[in-house]
Amino acid sequence: MAEEQSILLLMWIASVLLLCMTGRRRVRATVLLIFIFQTLTWLLSLVLTSLSFFEFPVRELPRATAINFTFEFILFPAYSVWFHYTYPERKSTVHQIGHYVLFATIFVVFYSVMARFTSLVKLHASPFWLYLTFSSALYITRRVYLWFVREEPGKSVAGLSEKRL
Repeated sequence: MAEEQSILLLMWIASVLLLCMTGRRRVRATVLLIFIFQTLTWLLSLVLTSLSFFEFPVRELPRATAINFTFEFILFPAYSVWFHYTYPERKSTVHQIGHYVLFATIFVVFYSVMARFTSLVKLHASPFWLYLTFSSALYITRRVYLWFVREEPGKSVAGLSEKRL
């Protein structure tokens, strides 16, 4: 149990450091991305947990919810922000799809390692479902964010990877 609590603490520290690296100019974009992704992960995690695709034996709020607060509301949204800030916006479609594949693969490997070596998560379904839902959540988050920040017709959308944000 102490091992899992230490891992959760490290996840909090890593997430805070990752979010601190976004800079002052990106605070609004970061908050918006976090809220969008938290909403999606909350809904998806509740559905997948109720369908017994996975469970969280060790969690911070066991009486409030069946999902892990640190995973769904802190770590994965911070990871999503990192995904969006490194997105190859002006590159080819192959690079953009590769970006989704890379980040979804890292996510699934992380989840699988956590399931195998800790009691934080137990997978009862194929990791394919995690891959599919996480990729979809990243895509939806990106579409919703771009919808929020769209500019006048004929002008380019303010990209997340630009230094001016």
